Amino acid sequence: MAKAQIPQPDPDTTAKHFLIVASIKNLQEVSSGQLAVQKAMNPEVKMFGQMMVKDHGDTEQKLLTLAKSRGIALPAVATSGIKPDLMLAHAGAKFDQLYVHGMVSGHRNTLDVFENYATRGKDPAVKAFAQQMLPVLKHHLMEIEAIDQKLK
Repeated sequence: MAKAQIPQPDPDTTAKHFLIVASIKNLQEVSSGQLAVQKAMNPEVKMFGQMMVKDHGDTEQKLLTLAKSRGIALPAVATSGIKPDLMLAHAGAKFDQLYVHGMVSGHRNTLDVFENYATRGKDPAVKAFAQQMLPVLKHHLMEIEAIDQKLK
């Protein structure tokens, strides 16, 4: 009896998928961070929002440059037009709580995505990018978890 061979993902597809996911996450962080700058009541939450806008905006530029250098075309949906989170946009007095909760779970998820590619990724340049971003993402998670503890 012949055993079916499980096809392995093409390395370029793997890098492209990672870059698409990372790009969308960056843009979501920037969008939510902009809302935090406008709507947060707590100054620490506002400052965290500013850090998200700057850090994830800078990371997005590095990501786009990397994708271009690797010949990876990212779809427009992954690089522009991310709409603000409607729950956050209309959160009112609960903004800080909803934003912080979303940032804690969002950064845990993002860290998982980056750690996975940093250890299992096929494209060496994209893998190096993921590894380079890990300390920043870990710092963001530590900061937002500390703010979360203070708000509880």
